[in-house]
Amino acid sequence: MATDIIVKKIQGFKVFAKEQDLFSKLKSTGLYLLVPLINFSVSIFTSPIFARYLTAQEFGYLGYFTSLATFISCFYGLLFQTYYMSVYFRENEQERREVLSTLTLFNVLWNLVFFPLSYVGLYFYFKLTHSEIPFYPFALFCLGGGVLGTYKGFIQVNYRLSNKPIAFVLLVSGYRVLSTLASLYFVAYAKMGLQGRLLGAFIVEVLFLIFSMYLILKGTSLKIHWSVLKKAYKIILPLFPASFLLLPLGNFDNIVLERLNQSAEMGLYNIGKGIASYVYIALFPFYQTFEPNIYKNVVQGNFRSLKVTGGALIALIIVSVIGFWIVSPYIIDYLTAGKYLAAVHYANILALTSGLMIIFSFFDAIINALQETKKHLYINSIIAVICVATYSVFGLYFKQVGVAVATIITYCLLILLQATFVVRKIKILSSAHI
Repeated sequence: MATDIIVKKIQGFKVFAKEQDLFSKLKSTGLYLLVPLINFSVSIFTSPIFARYLTAQEFGYLGYFTSLATFISCFYGLLFQTYYMSVYFRENEQERREVLSTLTLFNVLWNLVFFPLSYVGLYFYFKLTHSEIPFYPFALFCLGGGVLGTYKGFIQVNYRLSNKPIAFVLLVSGYRVLSTLASLYFVAYAKMGLQGRLLGAFIVEVLFLIFSMYLILKGTSLKIHWSVLKKAYKIILPLFPASFLLLPLGNFDNIVLERLNQSAEMGLYNIGKGIASYVYIALFPFYQTFEPNIYKNVVQGNFRSLKVTGGALIALIIVSVIGFWIVSPYIIDYLTAGKYLAAVHYANILALTSGLMIIFSFFDAIINALQETKKHLYINSIIAVICVATYSVFGLYFKQVGVAVATIITYCLLILLQATFVVRKIKILSSAHI
């Protein structure tokens, strides 16, 4: 009797594995895992060198400008990548190429106008706020790199959704290795400090821009199809303010910290934030493996598979965060050459935030696949207000640690709102299928 039950369970698992293409996903996951493994391997050798040549204050500047660039990035990319992902499985190959070339060409024209405006606008912001942080050349390299990296992102999306993990690994890790080596040259050999760190990455972005544009536009006519653009904006326009409202979650922390005028402590915070992001970097390949299927399962109404994927991701996050807490003092001691051990408590708090970001990505993909852009706007409007208020109050009364804790609180509330909507929507769709 027991043997029969075991046999049935094994057979059921085989059927489920075949239906969900489980073994192929595991293989893809293994390949995607090469990205964080390669990136972490590079960091093991280069981070101690950067720590010797960059001050805590410069790490603070780097984190601040990265946050500012991220704030503006949705205007550079116009959320075209999100739209492209939402229609990928709804179009044939020729239609996808037409959509991608149209989005890219229009985006190039847009950034020829918007980038100079954003740069000048940020310059006046620094003047009006009397910021103690130097503006040039840090702003130029960070904002410029954000514009150039937009087009590389389209290629990454293509490789992920078409299940080409090897090409994805070569693109993402190739960029990381080359940009790190270039930065290392300007920092350690040319003794250019943070300016060299940003210059090296900027040069590599230019090279990858040329490569990305070639891949996107080869074999296509250099023509903007306005019908494609009209469809894109019908979906994007409600999503645009929603996405912008979400930006404070990952970036408003540095805006609050800059107002505290403690650049060295802001540097420690950003060192901890950067090292805690390895949790996200390590987990994201698992999410990426299932992301195409999340979109496909939503379109096809396969909600059982969504539940299995969500449960697996949450279990993996719990194990990963606890593991990070155990080893973080040793990791930070090595990666910062023993100089910035005070960053450990920031890293441990923000590691939990990194885990929550994966859960957010899971629910965000479901909402995008449902094309419920108005719900994005409602949810993110609420969270933006909570985020700004929480970060500001916690920063005022509890300084840098308070801001770190505020990131956890805000992400938890965001996920709660997302999950509430998704569960209700799935129940409605399931009833309709019945």
